[in-house]
Amino acid sequence: MLDLALEAARAAGAILVKHYGNEHRIHVKGLRDITTEADYAAEEAVMCIIRGGCPKARFVTEESHQEHIELNDAPAWLIDPLDGTTNYARGLPEFSVSIAMVQNAEVQIGVVYEPLTNQMFYAQRGQGAFLNQQRLQVSTRNIQEALVQHDWPRQPGPRQRMAHLVQAFAPHVDCVRSRGSAALGFCAVAAGWAEAYFQLTLQPWDVAAGVLILAEAGGRTSALDGQPYHLYQPTWLATNGVIHEQCVELARS
Repeated sequence: MLDLALEAARAAGAILVKHYGNEHRIHVKGLRDITTEADYAAEEAVMCIIRGGCPKARFVTEESHQEHIELNDAPAWLIDPLDGTTNYARGLPEFSVSIAMVQNAEVQIGVVYEPLTNQMFYAQRGQGAFLNQQRLQVSTRNIQEALVQHDWPRQPGPRQRMAHLVQAFAPHVDCVRSRGSAALGFCAVAAGWAEAYFQLTLQPWDVAAGVLILAEAGGRTSALDGQPYHLYQPTWLATNGVIHEQCVELARS
C-alpha cells in the first residue's frame, strides 16, 4: 500500500507540474475557496492508480468524495490532490499532494509530495517517517526558539480567532509563519524545520497523511485544546512534543 501511495503521489505531482504556471480554469466553491482543472485531474489520477492496486478502496477526497464515511476495517483513502490551491493558482511555489490510507480507525500509510522540489515525505505505521529515504526526527527546540506555522481560515469568525491566536503566540516564540498547505505544515514539524503548526478549520484529507508522518517522526498531535484528535475534527495542533502543552496554554489565553 505504501508503494501504491507513492506511485499515485508522483502521478498527481507530474500533472500539477505540467499545469503549473499556466492560466487556470478557476471554479469558486465558496468564500476564499477555489479549485482548478489541475485539482480534478490530479485527483482522478490518484484514484485511478489506487483502484488498480486496492480494489476495495473507499475514498474521502477534497473534490469528488467529501461525504463522511466510517473508518472501519475496510481501507479508506483520504486524498487532497492539491493542498495549497490558492498558492498554486497564483504561481506561489508551495503546494503538495496528500494521500493517506486509514484502516481500523488509524492512519496506516501517509504520503505528502511537494512536486516542484521532488520532496517526498512518507510513513508507514510503526516503520518511521522519511523524506526521500532520509529518516525524519522532530526538533528539541523550546518555545522561545520555536518557529510556529499556521494557516488562515476562510470564514470571518474563525479568521478573527486566528488573528487573536497569532497575537497570543507571537511574543513567546521565535517567529510565526503562514504556509498555505496544512500537509506541508505537518511535515515541516516532522522534519525538524519548525516546531508547531495549528489551524482551526481543517478537513480529514488535509491532515491524515501528516498526522502519521509527524507521529512516526516523534511528534505530537491533538485538538487545539489539547484533547485527543480524531480525523473529522476541525481544530488541530501539531508540535515537536516539547512545546505541546505550552502551545495548548497559549491557545487558551
